[in-house]
Amino acid sequence: MIAEILLADDEEGIRGPVRDFLRSRHFIVREASDGAQAFAMAAEDKPHLIIMDIVMSGVYGSSAAARLKDYEGTKDIPIILVSGSAGEAALRDILKRPNVRFLKKPFELKVLEALIHELLPEGGYTR
Repeated sequence: MIAEILLADDEEGIRGPVRDFLRSRHFIVREASDGAQAFAMAAEDKPHLIIMDIVMSGVYGSSAAARLKDYEGTKDIPIILVSGSAGEAALRDILKRPNVRFLKKPFELKVLEALIHELLPEGGYTR
Protein backbone atom coordinates (compact mmCIF):
# COMPACT_ATOMS: atom_id res chain seq x y z
CA MET A 1 0.00 0.00 0.00
CA ILE A 2 1.23 3.50 -0.75
CA ALA A 3 1.68 5.68 2.32
CA GLU A 4 -0.74 8.44 3.26
CA ILE A 5 0.95 11.67 4.33
CA LEU A 6 -0.69 14.53 6.21
CA LEU A 7 0.82 17.85 5.12
CA ALA A 8 0.13 20.74 7.52
CA ASP A 9 1.17 24.29 6.62
CA ASP A 10 -0.81 27.52 6.68
CA GLU A 11 0.87 28.85 3.52
CA GLU A 12 -0.50 27.45 0.26
CA GLY A 13 2.67 28.74 -1.46
CA ILE A 14 4.65 26.22 0.59
CA ARG A 15 2.04 23.48 0.81
CA GLY A 16 1.39 23.41 -2.95
CA PRO A 17 4.90 22.54 -4.19
CA VAL A 18 5.46 19.99 -1.41
CA ARG A 19 2.05 18.42 -2.12
CA ASP A 20 2.83 18.23 -5.84
CA PHE A 21 6.22 16.67 -5.14
CA LEU A 22 4.74 14.06 -2.81
CA ARG A 23 2.01 13.20 -5.30
CA SER A 24 4.62 12.88 -8.05
CA ARG A 25 6.17 10.19 -5.83
CA HIS A 26 2.72 8.52 -5.67
CA PHE A 27 1.98 9.25 -2.01
CA ILE A 28 -1.60 9.95 -0.93
CA VAL A 29 -1.60 13.49 0.47
CA ARG A 30 -4.10 15.04 2.87
CA GLU A 31 -3.79 18.71 3.81
CA ALA A 32 -4.35 20.82 6.91
CA SER A 33 -3.89 24.57 7.26
CA ASP A 34 -3.30 24.80 11.02
CA GLY A 35 -2.19 22.70 13.97
CA ALA A 36 -5.68 22.08 15.37
CA GLN A 37 -6.94 20.82 12.04
CA ALA A 38 -3.81 18.66 11.66
CA PHE A 39 -4.36 17.08 15.07
CA ALA A 40 -8.02 16.34 14.33
CA MET A 41 -7.25 14.86 10.92
CA ALA A 42 -4.38 12.75 12.27
CA ALA A 43 -6.49 11.44 15.15
CA GLU A 44 -9.27 10.46 12.74
CA ASP A 45 -7.37 9.32 9.63
CA LYS A 46 -4.15 7.89 11.20
CA PRO A 47 -1.80 8.84 8.32
CA HIS A 48 1.49 6.99 7.96
CA LEU A 49 3.52 10.23 8.26
CA ILE A 50 2.94 13.90 9.13
CA ILE A 51 4.88 16.82 7.68
CA MET A 52 4.07 19.89 9.78
CA ASP A 53 5.14 23.52 9.79
CA ILE A 54 5.99 24.73 13.27
CA VAL A 55 4.78 28.33 13.00
CA MET A 56 1.15 28.35 11.87
CA SER A 57 -1.88 30.41 12.74
CA GLY A 58 -3.98 28.97 15.53
CA VAL A 59 -2.26 26.04 17.22
CA TYR A 60 1.46 25.94 16.46
CA GLY A 61 2.81 22.82 14.82
CA SER A 62 5.18 22.16 17.72
CA SER A 63 2.23 22.11 20.15
CA ALA A 64 0.19 19.90 17.83
CA ALA A 65 3.18 17.54 17.43
CA ALA A 66 3.57 17.24 21.20
CA ARG A 67 -0.16 16.47 21.53
CA LEU A 68 0.08 13.88 18.75
CA LYS A 69 3.00 12.16 20.49
CA ASP A 70 1.11 12.15 23.80
CA TYR A 71 -2.13 10.81 22.31
CA GLU A 72 -2.39 7.01 22.29
CA GLY A 73 -3.96 6.85 18.84
CA THR A 74 -1.23 8.87 17.10
CA LYS A 75 1.89 8.50 19.23
CA ASP A 76 3.60 6.14 16.76
CA ILE A 77 3.07 8.29 13.65
CA PRO A 78 6.40 9.75 12.44
CA ILE A 79 6.50 13.55 12.22
CA ILE A 80 8.74 15.83 10.17
CA LEU A 81 8.64 19.36 11.57
CA VAL A 82 9.64 22.21 9.26
CA SER A 83 10.29 25.87 9.93
CA GLY A 84 12.12 28.86 8.57
CA SER A 85 12.25 30.67 11.89
CA ALA A 86 12.51 28.10 14.68
CA GLY A 87 15.81 26.38 15.26
CA GLU A 88 16.44 22.91 16.61
CA ALA A 89 17.37 24.31 20.04
CA ALA A 90 13.81 25.62 20.51
CA LEU A 91 12.50 22.14 19.69
CA ARG A 92 14.84 20.20 21.95
CA ASP A 93 12.09 18.38 23.88
CA ILE A 94 9.93 17.35 20.92
CA LEU A 95 12.97 16.19 18.92
CA LYS A 96 13.81 13.73 21.71
CA ARG A 97 10.62 11.85 20.91
CA PRO A 98 10.84 8.77 18.70
CA ASN A 99 10.31 9.30 14.98
CA VAL A 100 10.39 13.12 15.04
CA ARG A 101 12.72 14.96 12.68
CA PHE A 102 13.33 18.62 11.80
CA LEU A 103 13.97 20.37 8.48
CA LYS A 104 14.91 24.04 8.25
CA LYS A 105 13.15 25.97 5.48
CA PRO A 106 13.99 26.32 2.71
CA PHE A 107 14.79 22.65 2.26
CA GLU A 108 15.56 20.59 -0.78
CA LEU A 109 12.83 18.16 -1.74
CA LYS A 110 15.37 15.35 -2.10
CA VAL A 111 16.28 15.84 1.60
CA LEU A 112 12.58 15.60 2.50
CA GLU A 113 12.31 12.45 0.41
CA ALA A 114 15.31 10.92 2.19
CA LEU A 115 13.67 11.58 5.58
CA ILE A 116 10.43 10.01 4.38
CA HIS A 117 12.35 6.91 3.31
CA GLU A 118 14.11 6.84 6.69
CA LEU A 119 10.90 7.10 8.70
CA LEU A 120 8.61 4.86 6.66
CA PRO A 121 9.10 1.16 6.07
CA GLU A 122 9.98 0.06 2.58
CA GLY A 123 10.69 3.62 1.41
CA GLY A 124 7.16 4.89 1.73
CA TYR A 125 5.17 1.78 1.09
CA THR A 126 3.29 0.26 3.97
CA ARG A 127 1.79 -3.10 4.62
